[in-house]
Amino acid sequence: MKNVSLSILSGLFIALSFPDYFIPFVYIAGFYFIFKNLEKKNLRSNLIFSFITGLSFSVFSFYWIISALTYYGDVSVLSGVLLFSLFSVAFSVIQFVTFVVVMFFLKIRYKDRFILLAPFVWIFFEFLREFFPFGGFPWNLMGYTLSYINPVAQLSSIFGVYGLSFLSVSGAVAVYYFLSYRDRNSLIFVTSYIAVFVLIFAAGSLRINMYKPEGIKKTVAVVQGNILQDEKMRSQKKKIINIYLNLIHKIKRFDPDIIILPESALPFYPLYGQHYVYKRYFFEGVEDIKKPFLIGLDNVFFEKEKINLYNSLVLFDKDGEIVEFYNKIKLVPFGEYVPFPFKVFSKLFPYLEGYDFVSGKDQKILVYEDFKIVPLICFEAIFPYFVSSFSEKGNLIVNVTNDAWFGKSPAPFQHFEMARIRAIENGKYFVRSANTGISAIINPVGEIEGSIPIFEEGYLVGDIYLTHKRTFWSRYTELIYLFFLVSFVANILALELGLRRVKS
Repeated sequence: MKNVSLSILSGLFIALSFPDYFIPFVYIAGFYFIFKNLEKKNLRSNLIFSFITGLSFSVFSFYWIISALTYYGDVSVLSGVLLFSLFSVAFSVIQFVTFVVVMFFLKIRYKDRFILLAPFVWIFFEFLREFFPFGGFPWNLMGYTLSYINPVAQLSSIFGVYGLSFLSVSGAVAVYYFLSYRDRNSLIFVTSYIAVFVLIFAAGSLRINMYKPEGIKKTVAVVQGNILQDEKMRSQKKKIINIYLNLIHKIKRFDPDIIILPESALPFYPLYGQHYVYKRYFFEGVEDIKKPFLIGLDNVFFEKEKINLYNSLVLFDKDGEIVEFYNKIKLVPFGEYVPFPFKVFSKLFPYLEGYDFVSGKDQKILVYEDFKIVPLICFEAIFPYFVSSFSEKGNLIVNVTNDAWFGKSPAPFQHFEMARIRAIENGKYFVRSANTGISAIINPVGEIEGSIPIFEEGYLVGDIYLTHKRTFWSRYTELIYLFFLVSFVANILALELGLRRVKS
């Protein structure tokens, strides 16, 4: 029972370091329990401990998935709990159990020195989570336990959020090493970590203080309708449109260069004739605005005698004509589609049965005059590599999302913080329009220049700068992955050399 309690506490402490708890450095206690349990030479004990730790972390970090499935997804409570349980098991195995298993065998090989490899092993499984399973789920990477310290978060402009993850786990390693051995080497290790952390903080502070806007100055307007999900599902079309029309007319006096609405903001398909009446109603309501609009819309296409539904971001010119649109590539599994091999259970998802969204194919930049917009829909903003490969083509990143599904939970805050770090990683202005919040304008060093609080109806107008300037991370993303791999191999070789010297 003691081990079960400690494993639950371990997962809880790690979860409490993420938004919107953000309790500083408490994750170190969680990792300390994991490392302490690794001192046991019993693999079974470590498997159980790590599995329960992962389940605990998942429950405290992702419990909002149940309400999203049951309340908004019209899934039964039993089905919602079952699906969340399956998710938690998979998450625990992919991130926690595999990490501990690898560390267990490294300990057998390298004794007390094994702990030095922990940051590398952890982030390798974070790399995996960006692509697997079902297209990836890099939500709540360990780097976000430090990202709230914005000077430290500047490290992500070089190493991405994975650099922050490495720094985070390294801190846990340093504390464990010192408390466990209390010798000269452990003192040097923890002192060196503190010195490096302070140096990173100082360099990050300098980067923020030296930042000066570069590029073409534009004014953007962000609209937050705060339409509750059950209102959307009741299809109160004119009511929803009128809310946006009212907000847009309040924006008119600021003369913005573009107006941005959230994901699935308006209740019509832009290319579907039967919805033309609502499309006309909206654009007749903004005839006097004469500004381009960027609007998140569900989009219907007739392809090969089949109706396909896409989640799109559509760019309209000042006359309401479609300029271009982007179809979301990274779809939410079980939220926007039922992935294989779970299709046989599709009847568990009444909100999706027969209406799976189709994934877009191309990372398409939306161009209008000086704007070269990198469009990110919903949780596409949480993928470091995906955004990096996308952002090199544009001069402004725009993220539209509908976080109403999450309700009053930590999820919208987690989602927002992950999006904010993409601005630092890629060195571009990041504009976010969220249906229920948090909407914001974020500069290239991660400072929030304006925002609309969660669950408030409103608008935000601010200046941004269009720039093609790129960070080290955005230029050399693949090399960063290679750097971590080479560093890991170099450490392994150093440990092997140390073993040979001991044997000789």
